[in-house]
Amino acid sequence: MKSLLLAGLLALTPAAHAQTLRIEAENGQIANVAVQTQNSGFSGAGYVGNFSQDDARVSFKLPNIKAGIYHLKLRYSAPYGEKNFDFKVNGIGGSGHLTALKDSFGWTDAGKIELQNGTNDISIERGWGYFLLDAIEVAPAPVVPLKPVPTRLVDAKASLVTRALYRRLLRDYRRKTLSGQFDIKDTEFVRQQTGVLPSVYGSDLIDYSPSRREHGSKPEGQSEATIQRIKKTGQILTLTWHWNSPSGLIDATYTNGEGKSIEAPWWRGFYTDATRFDVQKALADPGGANYKLLLRDIDAIAVELKKYQAANVPILWRPLHEAPGGWFWWGAKGPESFKSLWHLVFQRLTQTHGLHNLIWTWAGDARAAWYPGDKYVDIVGTDLYPSDGRDSLAGQFDALKVQYDGKKPIALCEVGGVPDIARMKRFGVNWLYFASWTGDLGPQKVAPDELKRRYLAPEVVNVKP
Repeated sequence: MKSLLLAGLLALTPAAHAQTLRIEAENGQIANVAVQTQNSGFSGAGYVGNFSQDDARVSFKLPNIKAGIYHLKLRYSAPYGEKNFDFKVNGIGGSGHLTALKDSFGWTDAGKIELQNGTNDISIERGWGYFLLDAIEVAPAPVVPLKPVPTRLVDAKASLVTRALYRRLLRDYRRKTLSGQFDIKDTEFVRQQTGVLPSVYGSDLIDYSPSRREHGSKPEGQSEATIQRIKKTGQILTLTWHWNSPSGLIDATYTNGEGKSIEAPWWRGFYTDATRFDVQKALADPGGANYKLLLRDIDAIAVELKKYQAANVPILWRPLHEAPGGWFWWGAKGPESFKSLWHLVFQRLTQTHGLHNLIWTWAGDARAAWYPGDKYVDIVGTDLYPSDGRDSLAGQFDALKVQYDGKKPIALCEVGGVPDIARMKRFGVNWLYFASWTGDLGPQKVAPDELKRRYLAPEVVNVKP
């Protein structure tokens, strides 16, 4: 592997933790991907692309490393638009995001990685594919603590119990992370396996969407049962609303413009590909039928939220989640339409309906164009489904930290599996709380002994049953 250490690569010593290591991509071990030179602006003797095959990767060996936390940076080009990539460090997987970069090469921070004493293995892998890799760089990454955040909620009329919950959340923020789990079945699974209850309990108002009720959905009693559970267990409630579109449900199988068959039954109506509802057009016509249907749906959900307020139950309220992905209709027309809808929901619930038991939680990502604004959000967060349950998620956390540190607490609002919070803390990853999804995307993905270790770590806050 002498070819790894070329001109421009700093010589490593036993004190390498204080140095920066750069390796040209063409000098790595290349599998199912090719060295190219046709695009200008690369460094070294070429670059590697296009990562089109499923098992395409470039692997590197880093010798004489001192154990510690490092930044992993990539010099890349993404001529076909934004892409995600995967990587492994000593066998532990992670992922990162590449913004579109068409006619040049530039650097991006993939997040923090943990290296051991001696030789370490790093591989950059396909992810979404179709990007160009010019070089990687590894540099020491001192952990910078989070800043304190304001304790005032965006709703000036927030109830006493809601303000008290927010202060309670912030008491542990920056030091510990509250555990969380959606759905009763999976919550009980966690209790049986670990002996504790997650601090946060998640439920969904999906079946209260009027277009679902029109098709026979009968959620009666769900809100009352959830209130009873929260009162009994002392857990913190987070509510999601998979908003079935107000109108335009396709309710059929069809072939899309790419020739792909799409199953679009009515109960998938929160997905963009299962409805013809156009949120941009609806918002542009306040006197129109579809705008009135938006209000009708928000009002229907307000009926349920008022039950919680009457019972003195505050809510981590997470509407309109994952909008930047575009797979839900509320994000399908871009950030401006989404933000207008968020503002409408906020105004309708807080002002028209007088709901003051809501802690407004935005589960988007680090793309600032989608952020509803400091006046409309209490907690910022993201929803992540890492392919490797050991992933520190440092890249995703740090991207949020750059924008919101000192302004808003940062949460892992929805996650596949159960995150290893103890490991994440070493990277400076300090989520306010996490909430695992359900079924085979939830805690059952984690081996029993490992699940117990992750939940009972001193860095995790649980509820005793």
